[in-house]
Amino acid sequence: MKKKILGITTTVVMLASLLAGCSGSSNSSTASGKNTGSTDQSKPVTIKFLNWEKPSVYQPAIDAFEKKYPNIKVEYIPLVENDSNETLKKIDIMYASGEDFDVFSLNSLPNLSQRASNGMLEPLDDYINAEGIKYEDEYKAEQMKLDNKRYSLPGKFGPWFILMNKDRLDEAGLSVPTSWTWDEFRDYSKQLTKGEGATKSYGTFFHTWKDYFLLRLYSSPENQGIMTDDGKKLNDENPLMKESLELRYNMEYVDHSAMPYQDVVSQKIPYRDAYFQGKASMLPTGPWMISEAGGTDKIPATFHSAFAPWPKNNASDENYSFGGADSLVISSNSKHKQESYEFIRFLSTEGMSLTKQLSAWKKADLNQEVDAIISATMSPDMIDKNSLINTLSVMKLPTPPVAVPYSADLEKGYIAEAEKYMLGETDIDTTMKNIKVNLQKIIDANQ
Repeated sequence: MKKKILGITTTVVMLASLLAGCSGSSNSSTASGKNTGSTDQSKPVTIKFLNWEKPSVYQPAIDAFEKKYPNIKVEYIPLVENDSNETLKKIDIMYASGEDFDVFSLNSLPNLSQRASNGMLEPLDDYINAEGIKYEDEYKAEQMKLDNKRYSLPGKFGPWFILMNKDRLDEAGLSVPTSWTWDEFRDYSKQLTKGEGATKSYGTFFHTWKDYFLLRLYSSPENQGIMTDDGKKLNDENPLMKESLELRYNMEYVDHSAMPYQDVVSQKIPYRDAYFQGKASMLPTGPWMISEAGGTDKIPATFHSAFAPWPKNNASDENYSFGGADSLVISSNSKHKQESYEFIRFLSTEGMSLTKQLSAWKKADLNQEVDAIISATMSPDMIDKNSLINTLSVMKLPTPPVAVPYSADLEKGYIAEAEKYMLGETDIDTTMKNIKVNLQKIIDANQ
């Protein structure tokens, strides 16, 4: 058990395990009627929904849900607004201490895997079967399973893409790409780089997350991660891992068209600031940045933003990207599991569009969703809708890999070795050797 839950604080895990063992079975419920967790279906119940978005995001969906299900009330609790990782830390502590809550969101496969493996999440298969639906008929984004059990329904959805300062593109005489390769991306970055010193504007900004060390891997239809999709071995023999690191290094230190990693780390430059303050013209990023491109209270939009698909490794390749959907899950300690399932089903379908976020529901109208997102921004005219629709239409997402419970430790180890390379402490061959040796130690320690 210890080896499966390294990603969560030891104290929290011990408490969570005890609580799951003591109370998980007593609160167990399924849609097939074994025990819904609610003794009187006619009596109104209140479920607690924990998340990191501000209340105004989910309130329209909650209002619509409560109108459709008048006996179920939803109390929305944003624990740490706009900070998913800090929110999850609080959720872990709340679960371990036995606090009452029902539904929450998870922002990554490792986070889902960790919490499913330690018994924190309610399996959803019985609920789905009792409803008589097939997941693949309802959703266009698969969710990770653990031991062939489904623990989540898809929340906000979308592929990663390239966010671009369209005004800078126009100045450079560059069109918005509708399909392109990493070589073309690199050329764009060179042409968009202007100035010197403190006033220099780079073509590209790469952040410190592990995603920015896996660029070419994310263009592949399979094996996009540090581990192979089956979760059985390191992906270090995949040439795209080495090429991803080399691409970033060459853009930063050979082309000088991407902000150097040393500056990003030492100056602690937020990726939003780098893009919206004009320090870089292109930002590889995810779907949450669509609405921000139209400006927010904190960061107004002062230039037009366009969107390009994630670059391909070869011109003949299909348009694949990293991405997927947040996971909507139910606490295994919930006392209202059937009602919680009704809520996440609603939110993952017609409800998500009401939040002005992209959904994974196959019946959703993409054009209407995009219109709703853009119209809700401070400056809708600053978003190039045509390029956004094209990008969202052409991008494909792979089936989620099997995420091992110690994924967070592998990410930390991988970033540590990649960072040494980006700072010039090791060459690429030494870096790849260290990745193989040091990350394998993490795998061996957990098997």
